[in-house]
Amino acid sequence: MLLLPLFLLTFSLGTKSTEAAQILGLFQHPGKSHFDFFRPMFLALAERGHSISMYSYFPLEKPVANYTDYVFQGMPLLTDIVDLKNFESEWKPLGLPFKVPTYFMLNDWGLRSCQVALNSPLIAQLLESPIRYDVIILENFSNDCMAAVAHLLKAPVIALSSCAIMPWHYKRMGSPFINPIMPMNFLPYTDDMGLIDRLNNFFHFHTVNTLYNLITQPATDALIAQRFGPGLPPINEIVKNTSLMIINQYYALTGPRPYAPNVVEVGGLQVGPLKPLSRHLLDLLDRSTNGIIYISWGSMVNTSTLPSAKRNALFRSISQLKEYNFVMRWKGDKSLPKDKPSNLYTFDWLPQRDLLCHPKVKGFISHGGLLGTTEAVHCGVPMLVTPFYGDQFLNAGAMKQRGFGVIVDFSDFDTDHITRGLRIILDQKFADNVRRSTEAFRERAIPPLELAIWWIEHVIKSGGAPLIQSEARHINWIVYNSIDVYMFWLGVICLLIVALWKLIRGIRSVFGRGKTSRDTKTKQQ
Repeated sequence: MLLLPLFLLTFSLGTKSTEAAQILGLFQHPGKSHFDFFRPMFLALAERGHSISMYSYFPLEKPVANYTDYVFQGMPLLTDIVDLKNFESEWKPLGLPFKVPTYFMLNDWGLRSCQVALNSPLIAQLLESPIRYDVIILENFSNDCMAAVAHLLKAPVIALSSCAIMPWHYKRMGSPFINPIMPMNFLPYTDDMGLIDRLNNFFHFHTVNTLYNLITQPATDALIAQRFGPGLPPINEIVKNTSLMIINQYYALTGPRPYAPNVVEVGGLQVGPLKPLSRHLLDLLDRSTNGIIYISWGSMVNTSTLPSAKRNALFRSISQLKEYNFVMRWKGDKSLPKDKPSNLYTFDWLPQRDLLCHPKVKGFISHGGLLGTTEAVHCGVPMLVTPFYGDQFLNAGAMKQRGFGVIVDFSDFDTDHITRGLRIILDQKFADNVRRSTEAFRERAIPPLELAIWWIEHVIKSGGAPLIQSEARHINWIVYNSIDVYMFWLGVICLLIVALWKLIRGIRSVFGRGKTSRDTKTKQQ
């Protein structure tokens, strides 16, 4: 009996929407990996008949019906820009991770991209356009300047996040943050933290959140006032009108989180249908009797900046595992060392999702980026992860806790650690456990893309989904954390203690006077 409702639900999501909506996408961050997670939602919405106006740095390669690109200019794309030499030394006070500097990197990216986007002629044309949008979808990441544009256009807002919720996102969504079980984005913790880890987690969450409120938001307000003039509400008030937040998380990988109902998990949404691999890759896979190991540190890392000692360590490990072939994303042949092992094959670009799901792929050496991690988990491929920055540490911690792989820190990136880690994930028992864990990630009541589309259309139809909005967005920190309630009851307890103390003193005084009177009478007799 349960199959019929599920079939009808799937059928209703698979058919075109009866009422086409005008949907605006505003994405000023020039990060390709972020947009790779967002794009499938907009393509699915366009296929269902909605009209998409997309403002971003990433136009479609081929035109699609109902989808119009408006391309920002003026910011370099964040591809192959990360120099791995910057991560060779890391300050660890008392041996603890210290990731506050990551905030300043994000703040710089966010303010620069906002300045370019706000002053783009595209935004001026958008504000002058007669089109009235039914919903505006934007990214919540390192800056909120596009929320001001959405405020001027007066339409419901949906936020997308390609990673876990940032510390400054909880308040605007009215979603609780519970320190002992919710690790902050930049830390390698899980929902199982000891006292020291919880103290460090508390410090990072509130420090970074305070920095965002004291530095990023005032700077954003200044950019908005410079572009649109005075009169707009502060950005920290504007963002509270966000109707829904769709995030790239899923409990089977990242652990259960007590999010408010207006925060929806759709982790792995970007994992689309399997596409055939190119002939030269298939030939290589066919020649690899024992399988291959895939190496990629994402679109932002410049692999040629890998320090020579660590590169040599990786090459020695590859040479020691001659029974396997290794396939690596390496940008530019000129930077490729001449001492490359004979069983290492490099490519400028690789179809990661399709390659990972090939049965000949036995392992994945990764940086812990969330897209690659979810694709490897979806495909059941064990991972050796070396996180470098941002949420990669959080993803790596979740991956290790769930038994999907092992971590080799960049400071330990030597032949011994790499080879030992590879031997662990290539063990057949480990690989079998990973494939069993993959089932929990794949099995869902509704596929993540269909779930995202349902919620977007719900926000459109309901005019902003008012029934799922939490009043927690609008109350202050003291009320939200019940500090006033604790203080009240503490006062009551103090009054009771004082009253009890006075009562005891009074009783002792009465009995004391009685005893003194009796003693006096005894002496007189």
